[in-house]
Amino acid sequence: MTPKILDGSKAKYIYFPEEQGTIISRSLYATLYIGANADTKEKVVLKKISTAMFGNDAQRFKFFATVCNEVKIDGLVSIEDMIFDGSDIYLVCEFVAGRTLKELIYDPKYLDYRNDIFFMRIIENCLETLTFIHKLKLCHGNITPENIIVQWDDCEEFDFLHPTAKILSIESIKLGFKNMPLIRRISNTLYQSPEQVIGFEDLVGDYSDIYSMGLIMYEALAREPVFPADKPIVKRQQVFGKIAQHYRISDEAHAIIEKATVRPLPFVPGAISDDAQKLMVLKALNDRYQSAEAFKNDLEKLIENL
Repeated sequence: MTPKILDGSKAKYIYFPEEQGTIISRSLYATLYIGANADTKEKVVLKKISTAMFGNDAQRFKFFATVCNEVKIDGLVSIEDMIFDGSDIYLVCEFVAGRTLKELIYDPKYLDYRNDIFFMRIIENCLETLTFIHKLKLCHGNITPENIIVQWDDCEEFDFLHPTAKILSIESIKLGFKNMPLIRRISNTLYQSPEQVIGFEDLVGDYSDIYSMGLIMYEALAREPVFPADKPIVKRQQVFGKIAQHYRISDEAHAIIEKATVRPLPFVPGAISDDAQKLMVLKALNDRYQSAEAFKNDLEKLIENL
């Protein structure tokens, strides 16, 4: 196989684009490869994304590049370099040894109810990271179980008492509650909030990340998603009504999920104006957790009482 060398601002990086074993994931607008620093041989993740994601919005791209360079926190997969290669951008990300939360949720090894606390601690970990991001007046905008990496040690074992999770995929990050366009070419929209689904971009902010984390908490405890990917869903299902309780989820845990995922109540079928829909969404936002920290605090109390 022929290697490809990328010349970054901090180092040179090497990977094998035609070797299937080096591909972590692939979507319409991004492909993740396992690569390495050409000098140190240290593993990195190379995220190849197309500049077409940003269209002609130079301001949006400048903001994205600034965030990649300046926002550093343990709970986010760090961006170590950025490389431009024709119409492609390569984000050189730290390599995190572990598995995605999505993989863990559906691994038969972890189906036992006794692992619920492990999953709740992962959610708690992510909420701590989101609290930091939100205090910077930013929102992630694309929180999914695939975008959460749970780290393991050198023996490929997890710390069940104090799991460490890292959030990746920050292409959709934006200034909260500003009319800044989100990257709409997200392959997985099943975790988007009602305000994202409808397109009220000025309402997309920290409450939207809180909503996504509520859906993820449901999935982690139920071991199935709110909206199954293999079944067709309509916009109305994603936007209106309460999240139904699941037999695997306790009343106390469901109450937390319900508070995180408040959505507009269903309206009488018929025409409804954008302004009326916006008012309904605003009411839902006011009824959700007002911060990721408040969500985390309630989750901590639940864990302590188990």
